[in-house]
Amino acid sequence: MNMLVSTAQDELVAFLEEDACQPLFVAGSAWKVLVVDDDPEVHQATVFALKGQHVCGRPLELLHAYSAEEAMACLRNTSGVAVIFLDVVMEGHDDGLELVRRIRGELGLTECRIILRTGQPGYAPEMSVIRDYDINDYRTKSELTHTRLMTTLTAAIRSYDQIRGLTETHLGLRALAEGGSRLFIPRDSRSFAEAALKQLQTLLGCPIDAIFCGPLAGGGGEGDPDAMGILAATGAYVAHAGKGLDGLAHFPLMPSLRKARAEQAHVFDADAICLYLGRAHGKEALICVQHSGVEIRPFVRQLVEILSANLCVGFENVVLFERLHFYAYYDPLTRLPNRTRFLDRMDEGLAGFAESRWTVGIIDIVRFSELNDALGHRSGDLLLIEVTRRLKARVGSEALVARIAGDAFGICWQPGPEGAAALLDVFSAPFLVRGHAVPMRARAGFANAVMAPGGAVELLKRANLALSHAKLEGDQHWRYFSSEMESSTQSRVQLLNELRSALNTGKGLELHYQPQVLPTNGRIVGCEALIRWIKPQGESIAPDVFIPLAEYTGLIVEIGDWVFAEACRQIVQWDRSGLPAFRVGINISAAQFRETDFVAKISSAIEMSGVDPARLELEITESVAMEDPESVARQLRELKALGLRVAVDDFGCGFSSLGSLNRLPFDRIKIDRAFVRELTPSTSQDCIARIIIKLAKSLGLEVIAEGVETAEQSRLLEEMGCREMQGFLYGRPMHADALASWVGGDPAYRCT
Repeated sequence: MNMLVSTAQDELVAFLEEDACQPLFVAGSAWKVLVVDDDPEVHQATVFALKGQHVCGRPLELLHAYSAEEAMACLRNTSGVAVIFLDVVMEGHDDGLELVRRIRGELGLTECRIILRTGQPGYAPEMSVIRDYDINDYRTKSELTHTRLMTTLTAAIRSYDQIRGLTETHLGLRALAEGGSRLFIPRDSRSFAEAALKQLQTLLGCPIDAIFCGPLAGGGGEGDPDAMGILAATGAYVAHAGKGLDGLAHFPLMPSLRKARAEQAHVFDADAICLYLGRAHGKEALICVQHSGVEIRPFVRQLVEILSANLCVGFENVVLFERLHFYAYYDPLTRLPNRTRFLDRMDEGLAGFAESRWTVGIIDIVRFSELNDALGHRSGDLLLIEVTRRLKARVGSEALVARIAGDAFGICWQPGPEGAAALLDVFSAPFLVRGHAVPMRARAGFANAVMAPGGAVELLKRANLALSHAKLEGDQHWRYFSSEMESSTQSRVQLLNELRSALNTGKGLELHYQPQVLPTNGRIVGCEALIRWIKPQGESIAPDVFIPLAEYTGLIVEIGDWVFAEACRQIVQWDRSGLPAFRVGINISAAQFRETDFVAKISSAIEMSGVDPARLELEITESVAMEDPESVARQLRELKALGLRVAVDDFGCGFSSLGSLNRLPFDRIKIDRAFVRELTPSTSQDCIARIIIKLAKSLGLEVIAEGVETAEQSRLLEEMGCREMQGFLYGRPMHADALASWVGGDPAYRCT
């Protein structure tokens, strides 16, 4: 081989290899080269010279035109022409130059490289052509040997590729800038996923087969919060949208997905790109693109990585918005809708409710707070989760189940033939929590889900009203709403408002006092302060009407404080009037006793009134005493340290432990009127009253019987050893002035 030819070939090889355009993954499509010449032999020679050649790792595709018009038609119908070999002279002496003007101006093709060829050197001066026309090279046909042709073509293709890269980079950056703001519009994961894939497709400039993987549950309360799935898909994978990854073991993109999740980084595999968008609040997101047949070059990869950075921020923004939405409308523990969402969902379905047997119910767990305190909050949470599971399984997937309060669930469903009350059967079996079987009871209120004037709010109000009646009726575990309940409730609300007004103004509430005496001589040893309510019109409201109402609403605490202060004031007034001293028993409600500052308030009232604390005896019920014996014992000791006496009221009606009772510092036991009422000569030997009296003596406690109405009851109790009695036999509850007259009007009634 001629040394000159060998050297030229070596230079050509070195030139072709130097800085070669390497696609990122696979070879792209062929470079399109248009040959424009009216001489068929030129076309044949060009085909022969370039046959089988590759430039920058890609083959060549030759296009042919034999006139300027054919060239224009070809360029109009063919995109991506990289290089044009153009003859200067064709039909006319300057047809080639005119075609250059039309290509650049009329068609607007500025990226393709134009190599002007002429068979008549000097016909078109090279310097003026280069200066006046947008061409990239000017060669005579004779000098375009195989080597020179390849060198010229390679340089032109590289130039075209670089210009196209700059153009695509510019367009890509503009697309990123324009589309970036759109990524922050979606407010849920699925919408964001669709927007992200659309943006990626726009950036790549061609249709793509891609998937967006993320949390299927999103920010909603339904489903497994950790389940990953395909939120959106394009191209060949559209049918997979909404599917979970667990069921796609043989999915083509799964290897890349697993690798990206394991490495928590982008993965650029031979046949797929997987963009790892990071983890936001425990949620992951990835985009996987199958790029077979799609050329992805380094600058495109850089744009994709820039886009992924924007997507990371957008995904974190969507997750944050979904979390805010979740906490606003769902219960984090059970992942059920909360009260707000429950009402919204019911309002959405009210039209359908009117046409079918839909029912709204509220399920309230009885004494759940005590279970929670006894078992621990974690066990309490597990109980609520298990209740949720049972309720959902019972009512079916079409029903709406929500957690509307701490221990209350709202349900909207169509009960079966067994009726709505059968829903409480879910509580018939104990709940297993941490190896323990925990029995639980519940009450329920139901209402027919028909169109109501107030919509869902009114329906829930009716169900809650029915639940309130179920609670008030003790053993009744459920009630259905009725119009009578509504009118009754309105009356109760009015009564409550009047009671609160009487308490605030001090008009209408007053204390009456029932004497407590020694049956042997009828002397008074004390009295019990009993609250009475008389309306301005003179109507007297029985305590068994307004006291339960006050206890239910919590107003009993304020009433109890008023009773204690008023009793202290009255004792001081009696003392000033010269009435003989005797103790005054004051009932303390369970709600008062649970107040953290209860002892402090008692101490403050004693100090403000100036009463002798030895004159006061607090009466608490047996059930209150047994709620928390240790805490009760501590409070009782603090009260006795103030100088007060303490009596256990209604003894024998509860289920107290004698051991616990022995540890509590009581001074007196009051025998409930129910046990006094059953006394007869035939039952006196084995009655409960006799047992209580013996128990009191064994514990060193004083004992008093209440509800004594007959001389026979008094005699039998006296024979059993009961020293003090209270009841209609000795005196009815009376106003303070009447009691003063009653005590001072007869010398036989003198205090001991």
